[in-house]
Amino acid sequence: MPQLDFLIILPQIFWLIFSFSFFYFILTYYLLPCFLKTIKARINFIKNNQIAESQLTFLILEKKQINLKKLIKLLNEIHLILFSNLFHSNFIFSKKPFKKNYLILNRKIISAAAYSIFFCNSTLLNTLKFYPLFLNRKKL
Repeated sequence: MPQLDFLIILPQIFWLIFSFSFFYFILTYYLLPCFLKTIKARINFIKNNQIAESQLTFLILEKKQINLKKLIKLLNEIHLILFSNLFHSNFIFSKKPFKKNYLILNRKIISAAAYSIFFCNSTLLNTLKFYPLFLNRKKL
């Protein structure tokens, strides 16, 4: 058989070993470091994103706590104005320190009531008719 002839198979084995070793060295010394650099860069990118996310989460939680404390303080002031000063018989809203607070509080209560009535009332919302823009054109 000519395939197993010793003179034909030796050059094939030589070129097989040579080409395998050539591609092996190219892959290990040139391409593998590039792949490892990209993998390390991705890992560092993910770590940096996680650190940034944890810092932002911490800042958001701090701001949330500060806003919650301010809200509690303001609600306590409103409670004080409404329940302690409002029910006194001598309390007059036109006096200097309470006039501005009363007007602001009154405006906020009225706007909150209006928003809850107008935007949360399902009966009122069902009576409103909405049409596409092309139906609003005047008929010729």
